[in-house]
Amino acid sequence: MPEDFVQRAKAQMGAIEQLLKGLPGISGYIDKELRRDADKRVRESIAALLEQSKGALTAVQGQLLKGGGLALMDDVDEVAVKLQTLIDRVKTASYGYAGFFDPVRIKEERLNALHRFDMAMAQQVGNIGQAIAVLAQAVEQKADISAAVAQVGKVVSDMSSLFDKRREAIMSPDLLDKPGYAPDIHNDPDAVG
Repeated sequence: MPEDFVQRAKAQMGAIEQLLKGLPGISGYIDKELRRDADKRVRESIAALLEQSKGALTAVQGQLLKGGGLALMDDVDEVAVKLQTLIDRVKTASYGYAGFFDPVRIKEERLNALHRFDMAMAQQVGNIGQAIAVLAQAVEQKADISAAVAQVGKVVSDMSSLFDKRREAIMSPDLLDKPGYAPDIHNDPDAVG
């Protein structure tokens, strides 16, 4: 997903940007700025997908109210608040690295590690959507609703923890140099590392 945004940004570069990109020392800056823009767009996409999941969760809340599941509304509301908090945090996240003229610059390897965090978060969004779909089905069938609510809460908490770890890495970039700190990315879209 981020690679698509970077490729699109490169394709839209004007003649002056292409010329500047050819100058020594400037190429890396332009590439970093493209990655910075792609990083922001990836996070905006993740937030938008999370918003869709929140809409699905709101629909489930409506089903619960209609079906007499008032006793579980507090649990679902708690999960909805966690999800909204995560959405807000993703929307307002730092870009992931310092600009060209900032006193601290992050190495390319660290950018790649941050990219793995974003890819893992994108995978987690799918897990959240699946868990909400299972909850909707449980509400419809009036079976195992509590377990389904707990599962939605767990996957939202898992993604929030992943996001916390990413934020810590931005604050302390040396963490990205530790083997295993950044998640592994699997080819299976349902797998989260």
